[in-house]
Amino acid sequence: MIGRTIAHYRILEKLGSGGMGVVYKAEDTRLHRFVALKFQPQEFAKTPQAMARFQREAQAASALNHPNICTIYDIGEHEGRAFIVMEYLDGVTLRYKIGGRPLDLEETLRYAIEIVDALDAAHATGIIHRDIKTANVLITKRGQAKVLDFGLAKLMADVQGGGPNDPTMAVNELTTAGDTLGTVAYMSPEQIEGKPLDGRTDVFSFGIVLYEMATGRSPFEKQTKGATFGAILHEQPIPPGTLNAGIPTRLEETIEKTLEKNKELRYQHASEIRADLQRLKRDLESGRVSSQNRTSEGSDSGIAVPRPVSDGGSILQPGKMRPPGWWKVIVASLVLVALAVGTLALWRIRTKSKLAAKDMIVVADFSNTTGESIFDDTLRQALAAQLSQSPFLNVLPDRRVAAILKQMQRTPLEHLTQTTAREVCLRSGSQAMLVGSISNAGDRYVVKLRAVGCQTEQTLATAQSEAQTREGVLFALGDAGGKLRAGLGESLASVARYNKPLSDASTSSLAAWQVFTEGLIAARTKGDADAIPSVKHAIELDPNFARAYTTLGAFYENLGELDQAREQYSKAFELRERVSDVERFVIEVNYYGTVTGDQEKAVQTYQHWLEEYPNNSLAHVNLSMTYAVLGRFEKAAAETREALRIKPDDVIAYGNLISEYTAIERYDEARAVYEEAQSHKVDGPYLHQYMYLLAFLQGDEAAMQEHSTWAMGKPGAEDAMLSAMSDSEAYAGHLAKATELSKRAIQSARQNDEQETAAIWQLNAAWREAEFGNAATAIGMAREATNLSNSRNVRMWAAFVLARGGEADQALAMADVLSREAPEDTILLGYWVPSIRAAAQLDHGQGAQAIETLRPALVYELSQTAPFLPAYLRAQAYLQAKESQLASGEFQKVIDHRGVVLNNPVAALARLGLARAKSALGDTVGAREAYQDFFALWKNADANIPVLKQAHSEYAKLRK
Repeated sequence: MIGRTIAHYRILEKLGSGGMGVVYKAEDTRLHRFVALKFQPQEFAKTPQAMARFQREAQAASALNHPNICTIYDIGEHEGRAFIVMEYLDGVTLRYKIGGRPLDLEETLRYAIEIVDALDAAHATGIIHRDIKTANVLITKRGQAKVLDFGLAKLMADVQGGGPNDPTMAVNELTTAGDTLGTVAYMSPEQIEGKPLDGRTDVFSFGIVLYEMATGRSPFEKQTKGATFGAILHEQPIPPGTLNAGIPTRLEETIEKTLEKNKELRYQHASEIRADLQRLKRDLESGRVSSQNRTSEGSDSGIAVPRPVSDGGSILQPGKMRPPGWWKVIVASLVLVALAVGTLALWRIRTKSKLAAKDMIVVADFSNTTGESIFDDTLRQALAAQLSQSPFLNVLPDRRVAAILKQMQRTPLEHLTQTTAREVCLRSGSQAMLVGSISNAGDRYVVKLRAVGCQTEQTLATAQSEAQTREGVLFALGDAGGKLRAGLGESLASVARYNKPLSDASTSSLAAWQVFTEGLIAARTKGDADAIPSVKHAIELDPNFARAYTTLGAFYENLGELDQAREQYSKAFELRERVSDVERFVIEVNYYGTVTGDQEKAVQTYQHWLEEYPNNSLAHVNLSMTYAVLGRFEKAAAETREALRIKPDDVIAYGNLISEYTAIERYDEARAVYEEAQSHKVDGPYLHQYMYLLAFLQGDEAAMQEHSTWAMGKPGAEDAMLSAMSDSEAYAGHLAKATELSKRAIQSARQNDEQETAAIWQLNAAWREAEFGNAATAIGMAREATNLSNSRNVRMWAAFVLARGGEADQALAMADVLSREAPEDTILLGYWVPSIRAAAQLDHGQGAQAIETLRPALVYELSQTAPFLPAYLRAQAYLQAKESQLASGEFQKVIDHRGVVLNNPVAALARLGLARAKSALGDTVGAREAYQDFFALWKNADANIPVLKQAHSEYAKLRK
């Protein structure tokens, strides 16, 4: 769909998909505005009658003119599928906004009033929504709630003489009899039972949304399975005030009334809810009622009140007596379960203070008095993995710990005692450190955890567990970690939902954990290549250790060995049900982003990840990288900024933001980002590489020298910098110097055993040779590169170079193979394959065909994957097709996008292309100026470059 024009709407990008259709961002080419196109599932057009109903109901929905409803502009049909054209909104969903935490009271009331006002307006016109949920409410950048998907709403038929506000009105279903549409977690009881629906079904669904805003969780959610039909039909929610003591009693009463299972006892009209909420808002603002009008019934330790425990299927409400003997029965059951896994989990917690969401913590090394070295380092790493499940806490990454130890003039292997950990904690701006110990107590192992405030050294919480066997220690550690999280302020609902046992979320093998940890230490101290043997050994010890496969794939990807990375990511994907929620997201985005190459699917997965873990800086950073690959630099920069807000010392994020600001030509801001990184004492190869490129664009040779000198001799930094330097020389026509620098880059990569990276640097040099007119040299270099590595990326680049060098048939054959191998790869199919085929067509003199071939690449031509190749090829295709005016525009587009093209010689060659286009138009004056611009750039160029000789010949003819 991307790049196609349907009616007068040009599809730009995919925004999302689900059971109710696929949504695309599009441009209205008539009115020149952005819109959202939602294509309905195929079943919505099974019969002419269904299509007629769809049109009638969409027409009614389009009549809704309300500031809190997403406007419907148009409807249509394409290839048998109905679509709706809607207002395009920029913001985040309410689900994302909540992120597992209660909103503040002011926000809750504001959004709730706006949503229910929208529902009241819809119901007044005879329309019900039927799928009100947090994912169908968007919060715009201006803080306004907008209800989405009224295009799927249903008309209420006037029965028994009732008007549109009569709650007895039935639904004129678009779907066939017996269909149940909606989202399980937000359905009303009557919706589940398939009964006639009216506006009160939206009232119930809105009550669920309101409950989520007030508490951060769903009212009918089970600890592990989510909401179920049975819970909605038969169970009562936990009182909202139990989960959030800041909820006023009147708001709790409103929520409870919206969630009445008997619709006759529910609010009968949305307007009634709006009136109650507006009165509460007025009274809160005037001080007539307090927002803190209840007291916590928690223990004297300050721990939040736990959710009621199910006892034989019933829910015991707070304050009710439990049956005699209940405690003994439960304890006996727990002991039996614990003994079955070899662990006796006995815990205690006391707290004096709590942390806030997003607070950073440092995990210190464990004190091990058992005499068993298998626990050394291993328990610290396993605890960090267990805590990473929390959307509440952030663990300071090991690489950041190592960087701080270096600042302290300590070695990366320094033992993180409590004293050392406190200094790391203070220097990193973290709030607490976790100190652990393991000891023997007879034939048992005792695991103790203690959270200590960095500033005050005050104990914030403690937890203790005991295990009867060595393997049971991991279970005890996970158990203690969960209890400690609750003691530090994370809600019990969150701990229950995001606390998969370590044995299920990673591995039950201590030996595997031990060698895996050794691999992580090796990566931190020596580099990714040195870590690989240990991680492989961990997989040998436990072939189901999904985390190890993921980590191994990341090491290979960092080393540029993408085919090997794909193999490991695929294995991890097969095991994704054996990991925690957060790690499952990591596995899925690696799979979609690197294995299948479906970048749009990767974006959706990142968005779902951030809905669950809104404060996960890694997800924001990686989403920004994906947006950059797709050429969406504004979005990329926004995600990177959010990552730095959460984690202001992330070197990768700083490098990304410099690159993203450079791409959109916000050069001053890019430089300010570098200065910000320096103020945080953050440094790394990416920073210097991107600052080198920024210095090139600004003509700052001293800065170029400074950043390139920094990279020399540093593995993983030197080769990339040398290749960038070769491009700078080629940009000025210094081909001999460029070739020498490329050779050094290739050699540097090979010395680090990075064969695929070395092949890429060679192909970059080969492409230059092809563009400069040395076709035979380019073809030979491309074939040599495929001997270094046969990865997909290498073959992709090689095919393009071969096409540009005149080996069109071989290039096309390679493109066909690549397309079959990776049928979901967004950039391969949307950027590279069209470019390869268009290059081959240009070689055959088929400029007009090349223009059409390149059409799908319009959407991705800004991709950071390569410097604007489709636009450059399109310009040449227009020139060959004698569409010189269009060719001139495309060449100028390449010249104007300096932040994307950077120092690549294609930016210089575009000036030569512009001169040729103007000459073909008969614009002699303009052509001469363009030729002179090119010659000025290449004033000291190597005289034997074929394309330069040809340019001088053309210019000489122009002067006659």
